[in-house]
Amino acid sequence: MKSWKLFFISLLMLAPAPQMARGAEDHVNLTGYITDASTDESLIGVTIQNLTANSGTTSNNYGHYTIKVERGARTHLRFSYIGYTPIDTIIVAHETEVLNIKLREEKRLLDELVITGSHTAELNTMETGRVKILGSDIKMAPSFMGENDIIKYVQLLPGVSHGTEGFSGPVVRGGNVDENLYLLDGTPLYNVNHLMGLFSTFNADAIKTANFYKGSFPARFGGRLSSVLDVRMKDGDMQSYHGAFTLGLISSKIHLEGPIVKGKTSFSVSARRSYIDLILRPIVKMTEGMDDSSGDDYKSSTTPGYYFYDINAKLNHIISDKDRIFLSFYTGRDKFDTKLDEWYRESIVVATEEDDRRMIEVEHNSRTSADMSWGNMLVTLGWNHLFSPTLFSNTTLYYGQYLSDIGSAVSEETFSKEEGKVSTYNFNLKINSGIRDIGLRSDFEWRPKNEHYIRFGLDAIMHLFRPTVEEVKISDDEAPEDLLTDNNTTREKRVEHHSKEIALYAEDEMKINDALSANFGARASLLNVEGKSYFSVEPRLSMRYALHPHISLKASYAEMTQYVHLLQSTTISLPTDLWVPVTSKIKPMRSRQAVLGLYWEKNGYEASLEGYYKWLHNQLAYKDGAPMYLSEMDWQERVAIGEGRSYGSELLLRKTTGRLTGWMAYTLSWSDRIYPGGEVNNGIRFRDKYDNRHRLNIVGHYRLSKRFDLSAAWIFSSGNRMTLQSGYKTDINGYETAYVTERNNFQLPDYHRLDLSANFYRFGKKGQEHIWNISIYNAYSHHNSFMVNLEDDQTAEPGEFKKVIRSVSIFPIIPSISYTFKF
Repeated sequence: MKSWKLFFISLLMLAPAPQMARGAEDHVNLTGYITDASTDESLIGVTIQNLTANSGTTSNNYGHYTIKVERGARTHLRFSYIGYTPIDTIIVAHETEVLNIKLREEKRLLDELVITGSHTAELNTMETGRVKILGSDIKMAPSFMGENDIIKYVQLLPGVSHGTEGFSGPVVRGGNVDENLYLLDGTPLYNVNHLMGLFSTFNADAIKTANFYKGSFPARFGGRLSSVLDVRMKDGDMQSYHGAFTLGLISSKIHLEGPIVKGKTSFSVSARRSYIDLILRPIVKMTEGMDDSSGDDYKSSTTPGYYFYDINAKLNHIISDKDRIFLSFYTGRDKFDTKLDEWYRESIVVATEEDDRRMIEVEHNSRTSADMSWGNMLVTLGWNHLFSPTLFSNTTLYYGQYLSDIGSAVSEETFSKEEGKVSTYNFNLKINSGIRDIGLRSDFEWRPKNEHYIRFGLDAIMHLFRPTVEEVKISDDEAPEDLLTDNNTTREKRVEHHSKEIALYAEDEMKINDALSANFGARASLLNVEGKSYFSVEPRLSMRYALHPHISLKASYAEMTQYVHLLQSTTISLPTDLWVPVTSKIKPMRSRQAVLGLYWEKNGYEASLEGYYKWLHNQLAYKDGAPMYLSEMDWQERVAIGEGRSYGSELLLRKTTGRLTGWMAYTLSWSDRIYPGGEVNNGIRFRDKYDNRHRLNIVGHYRLSKRFDLSAAWIFSSGNRMTLQSGYKTDINGYETAYVTERNNFQLPDYHRLDLSANFYRFGKKGQEHIWNISIYNAYSHHNSFMVNLEDDQTAEPGEFKKVIRSVSIFPIIPSISYTFKF
């Protein structure tokens, strides 16, 4: 009860008190929506300047804006947006007016080409470590297999690591892969990887814009410690039908959008599927047909398969100038399976009732199969309402789920023509885990003044966690009667956790004077699980001081709370790692982060230097020697709770205009963990597995002509760390066992690769466009260690016991080609 009382007291403290803007009677409001002139797609983050009064504002996530102007006075307004032609207008307003604006995309000659970036330095914003990403920005980085990927784009930014190549999402400022909040139209995603991380679940064709935060987190975001990626899907063209189709070597995709009711209702649909399974199976069959090692007494057949798919869909409807609704849907899944069928014949000796022995011929048939699948599904219903020119709201009801399944089966049958069926054996294993969320969120935006922006809202979620559902079935008709309990059994283990979470936030963004601006905010949250309540208040502060028209100094402080954990091994991150909740025994993770940064921007060039320090509390890890699966021990008994820290500095140099654009990002960082209970690394502090001391990314995009452009990215990182056995010890019985002296005691070699991409454009009639893409992943085929093994040295002298370290790399040079048709 005490937690609930504290929570409601916090609600009252955080709720903004209404106040009358000073001189409000001398001003009136101009309000409306800003959209693309061709498609009526809402434009997010448009800058609206009152050049007469030297004030301004921006459009919100739904394209809505409000700006105050002096009543009856002649006011000069300018509406500007990256990649669009600005609009200047003179207006004289005597009362509140609705002014909807349509901006047109810029059409430039080659000599005037301006490749617009995301203005990473964000000179005039208050947040540190924030990056605004447009759909066009994602295409600046080299594509892979014809796909432009927002996750790979984010991994090229300072402070962000690629984690384990192909097997994890971004690792941000020393955090873990589960500490990133991914939002798709405001709904959380738990897994963002396809094909073990080579593709992400975000289809670039469906993305309108995104914001990435890694430093000062606005109070409206919560639930993760290290970063927020807020992705907004396209609403759909309200004026005409168009789309795109892409054919690649291992996957294809299609995007369609257009009006249902012109000017009122639109749709946007994107779908994608890989066909690795369709390519791989005939090749395997052909290889088996060429294999003459199988004789008359042995035959085998392998059936491998892997594919992924995803579907994005969105409906958008304008009810009136004050009300709009949208419905968005996402589903995606990866499926891996393999089957091995074997048949062989042999002669065996059997005993008869007369105690004689005779030889019989038997045939064995067996099938061994393994499968693994994982995926998300999201449904979001949203309603925008304009209470007044200065008060805007968005309410969303959403359902989300993430499911992961592992299965394994063995079926064997032995048959004799003389004896009939001799024996059968069956083994089936299923391991499932998953999360289901039902949430309701209300966000309010109030602008009492042009440069005074207040946001507040409420978020309520019901979680159902199933971290472990294990089912084992064994049957063996040859098992002795006294062993039937062990050999003919069905065992099921099911663990479920229900929790309820509610949060309230408020943030106040204001311009204090001509040089100083600030965003003050806080988030209060309460989680109830297993009869226990956890209460948290998270202060947030961001400040900007303009040292010069082209130079800003920023500082921020943020506290974050996370109520979910991802239990994973110390080697690689897999989609089957277990998502587990906070329980009565496992406390929420918390972080505190302080950032100080210097920013410069002029004539299309940007630079920023940030330093950060992050404290991490209640970090989870498997205890030394604890099993991950198939254990009678509850998962809560298999983990230890500890602390972590991360600190470093980040440098970004960027060019955003001209034919050649790009950036250089360098990160110097440290990250470690300690588990004082002694159950991990004997309680001694150790380096985190993603403790990459140096990271350097160089990205370039060159537009040679209207019909041809090139992209390149060079990535360097100090090697990840992993736990490698330190040696062997011999017990009193003479048996040798491996031992380790420290967790993450081995550093992999430095990681680096060069990615290249080229696009060839051909333009047809009626806006048609043909694009050929050629890309090369890891162009100089550098051996990047995925992991290392300690193996016997085959060159050792007889009787000599030596071990060598063998490095395993899974991604050599990978060329690809794709074709896109836009219509």
